[in-house]
Amino acid sequence: MKYAGWLLGLFAGGAIAHPAPSSMLRLEFGQQAVHAELWVPASELEYARAADPGGELSAYLLRHLGAESQDGKAWRVTLEALRETTYLDHPYVVAQLSLAPPAGETAGLFVLVTDAVTHEVRNHVVYVTARRGAGSDLLGALQYPARRLRVAAP
Repeated sequence: MKYAGWLLGLFAGGAIAHPAPSSMLRLEFGQQAVHAELWVPASELEYARAADPGGELSAYLLRHLGAESQDGKAWRVTLEALRETTYLDHPYVVAQLSLAPPAGETAGLFVLVTDAVTHEVRNHVVYVTARRGAGSDLLGALQYPARRLRVAAP
């Protein structure tokens, strides 16, 4: 019995040390558009979609991810591909997207609007990065209630 507290602490510590997986949105800035790769943990996505049923996964993602110029003009968001993969023993859905600004706007400055998981999973975090050379820069993170992030090309 004298080890019961120690064992309980060991198991509780293990549970705390294994946080829920986060999402990542990696941006690559081009002259006419921004290419985006969104990695979303399948388990978190499934939970969030249960609260927003109806339609295909592609339609769901497009309802919950958008971009707009600084003055609120909507960008055209196109889902180019969807696939499933595993990272660190956790299944992910990976979406390839293209974000194109309205005529006359630059692709290097916009407001990202997304809540694909965070509208239901309040502790979920979406890390937004920009590709730079061989690495990437962290541009920001979104967690409920935040769903908008001003993005500028590095």
